[in-house]
Amino acid sequence: MSRVEPSAAGSALVTGASSGIGLATALALSRGGWTVVLVGRDTGSLERAAQACRRAGGTAVVAVADVRDTASVRAAFELADDETGSLDVVVHSAATLAYGRFEDVPDEVFESALDTTLMGTTRVCREALSRFRLAGRGRLVVIGSLLGKTAVPGMSTYTTAKWGVHGLVRSLQLETRDEPGIQVSLVSPGGVDTPVYRQAGTYLGRHGQPPPPRVDAFAVADAVMGCLDRPRREVNVGAGNALTVMGFRAMPAIYDRLVGPLMNRVALQAGSGVADTPGNVLEPRPEAEALSGGWLASTTGARRALDMEENTMDDTDQHLTTQGQPQRRTVAASADRVWDVLADGWSYATWVVGTARIRDVDTAWPAPGSRIHHSVGLWPALLSDTTSVEECVTGRRLVLKARGWPLGEARVEIDIEPDGPQSCTVTMTEDAISGPGSLPPRIVRQAMILPRNSEALRRLAYLAKGSSGLVAGSG
Repeated sequence: MSRVEPSAAGSALVTGASSGIGLATALALSRGGWTVVLVGRDTGSLERAAQACRRAGGTAVVAVADVRDTASVRAAFELADDETGSLDVVVHSAATLAYGRFEDVPDEVFESALDTTLMGTTRVCREALSRFRLAGRGRLVVIGSLLGKTAVPGMSTYTTAKWGVHGLVRSLQLETRDEPGIQVSLVSPGGVDTPVYRQAGTYLGRHGQPPPPRVDAFAVADAVMGCLDRPRREVNVGAGNALTVMGFRAMPAIYDRLVGPLMNRVALQAGSGVADTPGNVLEPRPEAEALSGGWLASTTGARRALDMEENTMDDTDQHLTTQGQPQRRTVAASADRVWDVLADGWSYATWVVGTARIRDVDTAWPAPGSRIHHSVGLWPALLSDTTSVEECVTGRRLVLKARGWPLGEARVEIDIEPDGPQSCTVTMTEDAISGPGSLPPRIVRQAMILPRNSEALRRLAYLAKGSSGLVAGSG
């Protein structure tokens, strides 16, 4: 994906700037040397985003604000006035949502999601346009959604809000037609690889996921940057948007019949048993904020390294990464319980497919550098080697190097994301990194790895849950 930079740098305010599309847009502006005012609800997340923006070449200002509060939004714009003199651009990305049937989503959660996504847009646009009219110039870009033009079951909080956002933006475009210095654009993405799906509230017993075809947050940022150079009324991001809208409008009977099963199959994560949660609708969840949600198999080379650096937003972070396809499973057990299984090196052969027995476990396991001594294969044709820890974030992340020469070595990443007191999402990513096992094309390697890791996650879930075997999504 090419990176679009505006012809001249200026000053911009970006809402929702601590995560996902907002963060990607702030980074894209920073690469062009812009001064960016980062608006969000959590100070720590914004400070990390500001560090990433400064590394990218921009000047970053942090403005903590909640778009549900008019005074808070106004204060953020006043800070931007003080720091920049006048704003050239405002990009509004802040939004929240909760999955669930309309009547199952609590009133407080439904109304708060609408307050953020719809009324928050009105507050930001009002402050932006009042300044642009005084200055006689300015560009406002609002992030809409494919769901601002269609509808799906189980997402009434988001669909209702985004239809309102699209209507508001069209009204603003008409009201500013006679002011050529002011441009209002709408960017409407489909499925985007951001953390919003895990941050969202859910009352369906499952978490959401971006439906295919998916794009990364930088693809949406590119569309925003394109609107700054060549303003347009609306830009769609996503190869499937036009077809989906056509089906919704031109063939409603067929659309209505298909959308429920498709939603269940491609827009919700596998598994069940996730406890009801408001997610980040009522309060921020800074621990879940990042550039991407890990839904895409990332590309190789410099772009991959850059994305990983920006995703962590921390100079001291040295996260390793594989080229594998992530496998996820929702587990009906706490994150701590899953970690207890991973931290018990003697249980390794119980859940890691292909491991025949454990010969020894270093007492320091799972500290970095510690090892499990194991044998893999089928008796009597066994290979004896080791698995060592490359990275450990207690309770959340484990990176392993699994050796099985003469076949080679593989790197395995395991990440645990708490969903509630008795639920979590476990992600496993693996790929061969050396030896004969790394020689086949990646698509061939992953075709062999993915089924094995799916079974490994199933076994891990059973162990975490206990002897009852009642695991979300088992079977």
